[in-house]
Amino acid sequence: MDKKGQVFTIDLLIAIFIFTLIFTSVVVFLFSIGAISSQYSSYYAQTISVSLNSIASSAINTLVGSQGTPINWSSAPCSSIKTVGIMYNYYEASPQKLYNLTTLPVACLSQLLRAGDSFNITTSYLNGTPLKVNGAVITAGFFIPQNPAYITSVQRFVVLYPGKDIIRMSFSEWLQ
Repeated sequence: MDKKGQVFTIDLLIAIFIFTLIFTSVVVFLFSIGAISSQYSSYYAQTISVSLNSIASSAINTLVGSQGTPINWSSAPCSSIKTVGIMYNYYEASPQKLYNLTTLPVACLSQLLRAGDSFNITTSYLNGTPLKVNGAVITAGFFIPQNPAYITSVQRFVVLYPGKDIIRMSFSEWLQ
């Protein structure tokens, strides 16, 4: 036989080594990118963002979706409040309930909205001017930190009773 057609053992060993090296590199790369537990993974960032967005959407929908249970929740103790809602009727937000939102203890509000200790609620007119009721700026929750690792903000627009101004409610949720 001619030596040109034969595979030498050293050639086979080099080919197996190169194949193993490339295959291992690809597997390690895919594992590190796809790992949800790694904070540098795109899947981790996506999972955190979806989770924060879900919490924020649920909380703001609770606020603007009802009058609250009981309807006079602002005068009830925290243990008897089932749902916090700011609506005067199905179409308009109550200025008094918005004000009462700022006087509700943050721990109670956090528990009722299932938001933890990393949320902020702000209200403003469409031009960006903060909404004031009884001289107080309507904001509740915690201060947003300077550099959170992840943050999401969900907005809803409602008409302020008695039906002439539109306000923007913003609910922010973050992760340090």
